[in-house]
Amino acid sequence: MKRSAKVLASALLAAAALPAPAQEKKDGILSATYKVEFRIRDGSDAAAKDGRRYTMLIDTTGQGTFRVGDRVPVVTGSFQQGVGGSGVSPLVNTQFSYFDTGVNIDTRLIEQQQGKVTINATIDVSTIVTHKPDTSGAVPGPASLQPTVSQIKIGVNATVSPGKASHVASIDDPVSQRKFDVEAVVTKVE
Repeated sequence: MKRSAKVLASALLAAAALPAPAQEKKDGILSATYKVEFRIRDGSDAAAKDGRRYTMLIDTTGQGTFRVGDRVPVVTGSFQQGVGGSGVSPLVNTQFSYFDTGVNIDTRLIEQQQGKVTINATIDVSTIVTHKPDTSGAVPGPASLQPTVSQIKIGVNATVSPGKASHVASIDDPVSQRKFDVEAVVTKVE
């Protein structure tokens, strides 16, 4: 029994040391692995001139998912329960909702003829917008204290040449006055 376990362990270690082929079959379907890099530039942010990079490995039979950001709590209500007839309890029950902010990317790849690759991606960029303080001296109401979520959602369906940077989307947001450019580079991993 011990000998067969040693033989099996040796075989598994030897197989793990072999290089993996670039294409392999999954359920009878050939799949290839690609490195996908998105570069998102915010034209209104001079400090981020080169943009932010998001990179993942994806095979052609699956989907790549990338989530980065914060869950921001926002007060949606509060309740202070009275205690009998003697007054108000010092405890306040505060209710929160959470906004997911940051960058979310969902990507699928399809190999085409002549070595090209079709990239299907949904890119969602969202942030909490801070409001400028009111200098008029008016007392702010509850509606003015609520945060605003700025969101840009892009659907990309483009055929690109592997290894070459491709400009796949550009948005001039009329609300925030920001300009976003999205570049994608798809490289086959061998």
